Amino acid sequence: MKPWPFLVFSLGLRPTDCYDNGAPHSRKPPLGWSSWVGLGRQWPGPEAQAPEFDFCDEESVKLSVDAFHEVGLFDAGYRHFHLDDCWADHERNASGFLQADRQHFPKGMKPIVDYAHSKGLTFGLYTCAGTYTCVGHRPGSKGHFREDAAVFAEWGVDVVKMDWCFTDGMQPEPTYTAFSEALNATGRPIHFNMCEWGRASPWTWGPRVAQSWRATGDHVPLWQDTKKVIAQRSQIPAAYAGRPFAWNDMDMLETGNYRQAAHANGKTGNMTSVEYRTEVSMWAILASPMIVTTPLLNCSKTDQIAGNFTSGSCRPSITPLQKELLLNKEVIAVNQVDTPAGRLLKDAGSWMAYSRDLPDGSVAVAFYNPSDSTADASLDLSALGWASGTMARVRDLWAQKELPQTRDRFPSTGFVEVQAHGTLLYRFSKVSELIV
Repeated sequence: MKPWPFLVFSLGLRPTDCYDNGAPHSRKPPLGWSSWVGLGRQWPGPEAQAPEFDFCDEESVKLSVDAFHEVGLFDAGYRHFHLDDCWADHERNASGFLQADRQHFPKGMKPIVDYAHSKGLTFGLYTCAGTYTCVGHRPGSKGHFREDAAVFAEWGVDVVKMDWCFTDGMQPEPTYTAFSEALNATGRPIHFNMCEWGRASPWTWGPRVAQSWRATGDHVPLWQDTKKVIAQRSQIPAAYAGRPFAWNDMDMLETGNYRQAAHANGKTGNMTSVEYRTEVSMWAILASPMIVTTPLLNCSKTDQIAGNFTSGSCRPSITPLQKELLLNKEVIAVNQVDTPAGRLLKDAGSWMAYSRDLPDGSVAVAFYNPSDSTADASLDLSALGWASGTMARVRDLWAQKELPQTRDRFPSTGFVEVQAHGTLLYRFSKVSELIV
């Protein structure tokens, strides 16, 4: 087979700086959904159970593929559909190849992949570089790189996430490079997502072998953890912040997850709506893949957020808060461009400003307040590289409304108030520059 990749010569980058092997939806940060905390047993039916941490089976997956469309994710631009450490059997087949869990996927994995493709979705599966997978203790890919890559290609998989558990004595860069070569040797264009939690500075070497890589530790829906992930990501030098086919992954979004979702790592979501808005805002402007993990079906007759899960039929549903935060196309548009990732523009101590240049010449700006008190923020437009006298239009992307035009400074007088743990997200567009 003819090996990939095709390397992109754009934006003045060296060939090794961009890894494009033709995998779908890889030029921009991946936008999609993961099974991590979002699936339950016996969906639908009178005995339907609450979502179970890292569970999947044929029925729940197919129902969620359908619900992906019905709750509005597809219309908002989401395309990726991923199964995490839930799908594989606990032993390889007689020939040494990975196989789907024979109880949960009695027809195998290929019909599931085909079904997702029939609905216009890009399909991803999980594996681990070591001996076993992280949560399910299923077979890892160590010693089986060629076999596992061949199976993924045969099934028509579009994305492979490789974790880093049970890897004693292994080194990330040569290991991930070897698996990347195995994937490319199949001749199928597959997006490669590396997950060694940013420990070996993958942003410095990852662009040669993968389209995305975890830049931080695991993310759970607690404020202190969200704040920590943003701080970790902000420490990456601007030169390595992210660009087409090379994205720093801040881990899955748990936006709006309370007791209606399973509890990753034993952590029940308790963030406020203000904090969840910050989560989405900062993932967007820092150009992280935005892979949401949440139930796409409500299988309860009562209020799941209150924790009162009862048996019942399943219907496509996400919460009003999730609709507000996950389906805002103007916020998604800040993430879904192929310009370099956002960068820290100003650190005022109690609050920070981040910016990302957009293709039409406008600039997205986030005012982020990680402190426990309200902060007053402002920005000189010269910080955006704009000349003195520049008049700008300002759009509030969360409120989806135009604000008064401003010259040289935002706001023109005074400050904007940023709630504790909150983020304001704006788009600035030049109207004119004053000619002196």
